[in-house]
Amino acid sequence: MRDDTAPERPGGVLVVEVRAEPDIDPVLRWTTVFEAAICELPGPHLLVLDLGMLDFLSARGARGVLGAFARCRDHGIAGCLIAPAGSNVERMVRFTGLAARVPVFAHRLLAIAAYQPVAVRWLPR
Repeated sequence: MRDDTAPERPGGVLVVEVRAEPDIDPVLRWTTVFEAAICELPGPHLLVLDLGMLDFLSARGARGVLGAFARCRDHGIAGCLIAPAGSNVERMVRFTGLAARVPVFAHRLLAIAAYQPVAVRWLPR
């Protein structure tokens, strides 16, 4: 039975581009952004965390990212990670085991396309 009192919230893709700043603990800020994205925004069905702008990802940062994806799963939101191939960030994602728990893509368009229904996927030229 459908509940007509609750408004339907369209699903979508939320891309969060993560950038670290010197002298500020980025993991705390990331956690705040992830929580807002998961709880406050209108029903994303996919959260894409783009780490492409980072030069380095610490083990603590990898744990924070893993925690964000655990919260996504709790809310029924799929999540994936962007880490450019061959980068220091990609190596840390693999070293920490994060890649075994979260899908990793080299570019955000590849990630978004992978989660689109087959009928609307982009076709290569």
